[in-house]
Amino acid sequence: MEQEILNTVFEVEREIREMVAAEQLRADGELAALRRECTDLAAGEEVRLQEELAAGVAAVETGEARRQADAAVTEAEARAGRLARLGDDQLTGFVQQGIRTILPGE
Repeated sequence: MEQEILNTVFEVEREIREMVAAEQLRADGELAALRRECTDLAAGEEVRLQEELAAGVAAVETGEARRQADAAVTEAEARAGRLARLGDDQLTGFVQQGIRTILPGE
């Protein structure tokens, strides 16, 4: 009788160990799958963030270039306005002065 009880205890213990081992294998597999999924998600998020950063940098650069272009246009318009307001006598004087610097002895 005692031997039967010991055999039953040993059998139950063996079954418990097998169940624990099987559960450990299942958990290891799920953990590995979860790690792969997290790695894939992290890689995808990194790519998305890099693309977003590049787009942001391009937008800033484009905005800065537009501001510089607008400033250059404003300056050119102002200079053109000043030149348009010059009289013929003033323009003739500037042209003659320019010719003197270009042609020696004039």
